[in-house]
Amino acid sequence: MTNMKLSLNTKIALLITIILWASAFTGIRAGLESFKPGALASLRFFVASICMIIIYFRLPERTLIVWRDKILLLFVGAVGVGFYNIALNYGEMSVPSGIASFIVSQSPIITALLAIFFLSESFNRYLFLGTFISIFGVGLIALGGAHQFDLTKGVFAVLIATLIGGIFSVVQKPFLKRYHPMEVTAYIIWGSALSLLIYLPSAAHELSGASFESTASAIYLGVFPAAIGYATWSYALKEIPASKAASFLYFLPGIALVLGWACLHEAPALLSLIGGAIAMFGVWVVNRSKAISN
Repeated sequence: MTNMKLSLNTKIALLITIILWASAFTGIRAGLESFKPGALASLRFFVASICMIIIYFRLPERTLIVWRDKILLLFVGAVGVGFYNIALNYGEMSVPSGIASFIVSQSPIITALLAIFFLSESFNRYLFLGTFISIFGVGLIALGGAHQFDLTKGVFAVLIATLIGGIFSVVQKPFLKRYHPMEVTAYIIWGSALSLLIYLPSAAHELSGASFESTASAIYLGVFPAAIGYATWSYALKEIPASKAASFLYFLPGIALVLGWACLHEAPALLSLIGGAIAMFGVWVVNRSKAISN
């Protein structure tokens, strides 16, 4: 395998995605203070879909997407984004944002394994070693936070979101070979919004009694982690292999932990901090695997 270096634009896209998606864990916890999980997800992607309408129709050139791909992209959005956010929102009702981010950080492993079988991406000893190190780090995080939450339905819901998130990147990848990342993102966001329409009346009802902080969080989640975050992720995913892109998501827990600590006063245990550092080291090892030939 030849060496592959990330372009500056790809690095920027990944950095933006990681920061915005990490902030989403804190934003969800804040939004859940006034909104139920389904209502928060519906309001968030209603806002995001409006953003994508504006962006989509301002593109200088648009590809003629065949109807079959339009339907498939809407379905990918409904499941990969809509169901993912419902599961994550339900999970974060009882699981702290930092701990939820650590559980979700397992999704790159699922992405890497699926990419090997379905996208013919390589898997060498460095990728295996880095994955093992990261799993060990996340295990320490879980042990460090064990006193903060019980293994309840909340954790199970976050695990479901993790599985969906891992599958999402692999399923999205083939469309990025044919269409512009913004076009792919637009249809995925619209698909998620359509799947969440059933909760929109509830969102409208709860909006009247929601606090300013929760309402602002819902809008923020729609504009930044959703519309912008998924767009920058699509760009990065188009440029590099799915397993390599997903490996950068191991940086999410560290940022989410700091944000949860600063904004929600969710103080992490020392063992969780050590585990986060080990998981990040695993990311470096995983990315070394793409710079060394088999």
